[in-house]
Amino acid sequence: MPHLIANRPRLYDLTRAHPSARDQFRWETINAVTYKLGGVVFIVGSVMFFPQLEAWADVGAWLFVVGSLMYLAVNLHDVAEVVRHRRETRHTPQRTGLNWTVAKLTLEALAVGAYVLGSLLFIVGSVLFLSAIDWVVGGAWCFIVGSLLFVVGASVNILQIVEAESLVTMQLMNLTAVTYVIGSVLFAVASVPYLWRFAASADETRTLTFLAAQFVIGSALFLLGGLFNYRRAFLVIRRKLRA
Repeated sequence: MPHLIANRPRLYDLTRAHPSARDQFRWETINAVTYKLGGVVFIVGSVMFFPQLEAWADVGAWLFVVGSLMYLAVNLHDVAEVVRHRRETRHTPQRTGLNWTVAKLTLEALAVGAYVLGSLLFIVGSVLFLSAIDWVVGGAWCFIVGSLLFVVGASVNILQIVEAESLVTMQLMNLTAVTYVIGSVLFAVASVPYLWRFAASADETRTLTFLAAQFVIGSALFLLGGLFNYRRAFLVIRRKLRA
């Protein structure tokens, strides 16, 4: 799942009023490690959706729940960071002007809100896929709507990528946003056929195999986006420490 990317210094350490660059990077690392673990869990869970591993389908659904909770924790941390940044910059507009500052903060709030709602829908959808509940249609709709929310959030993030400290960080932000959008689209598309009924079991097996492969690729793209984003953060912090 995607999470917030921004072309501004992030306030990841929410425990101090004036944290150092090292403190910020420490919390950035905690955020990133949690996200990466969620990405790995999602990839393994996606593999369990292959028809050949049907006996492990419940394990896959539970892994999706765990992975979604990790992503949700990251996104809630982002929410707290955005709220703090909004509070601290409300009366200190940048050189670009108050209206542009407010617009950027609004876009960030929209993006992180979409990510949180999408994460919650993925948790609910994963639970609905469990054999004890077996409401596949409901789970599919949760995945579809959640994935579309991720597309909205990632698209909003793309609108914010208009400047960066260097060409490399700009490229890394673009790569992060692109992997998030493509991964979200793959999850949305792969969830739609779960609404269908198949006349032949062979057709169902082929389709579900293809869908599981899309889940794996989408999960891998989410993880890759997180790696790009962490690399960007590392370069930004390293530049500050050397200044």
